Amino acid sequence: MKPNAPTKMTAFLALAVLLASCARREADTDADGDQTATASSADQTVPAQVANSPAGPPPEVTGVKIEVTLTPDAEQALASAGEKVRVEVILGGDPAPGSSAPTNEFGLVELLKDVHELDGSGTLQFAEEDVDQSRLDEIVGQPQLMVNAMSAMKSSSTNMLACAFYWDTLSKAGREGVRIECPLTR
Repeated sequence: MKPNAPTKMTAFLALAVLLASCARREADTDADGDQTATASSADQTVPAQVANSPAGPPPEVTGVKIEVTLTPDAEQALASAGEKVRVEVILGGDPAPGSSAPTNEFGLVELLKDVHELDGSGTLQFAEEDVDQSRLDEIVGQPQLMVNAMSAMKSSSTNMLACAFYWDTLSKAGREGVRIECPLTR
């Protein structure tokens, strides 16, 4: 029996949440690479301004370039099927102690959420101004960028692509750029 698309997506999201803790721990290292303490639930009375104070660097907001590259066989298969590439971009951060901002399914305060459709391989560009900077005091640590790409599933109910999922700090994504490779699913 073949699993259906929602079951695969649920499993994928569960894996993404599990991997998220790795990206968040990386964001909680100081300049020397040493792990820094994170606020526990007992610290809920600490204001957001204190959480992003000299104990840690202020949130770094930068523009980012995202390149989605399909393999030649994936490009051909999508073109033959009349299918597009759906790219979901989420930028957010862990809620600061005492934050009243709503969180998404990953437990993050969203600073940007955008969905684009590409005809095939392509590039997306986001500027600093695209980020909701009014919510920076609602997060602790550095803003995190997540990029999930898949076929748009307009001509088929099955995802045709096995794109890599990206999750890292926005500052690293801004410095290095984001490259998402997309082969066909097997």
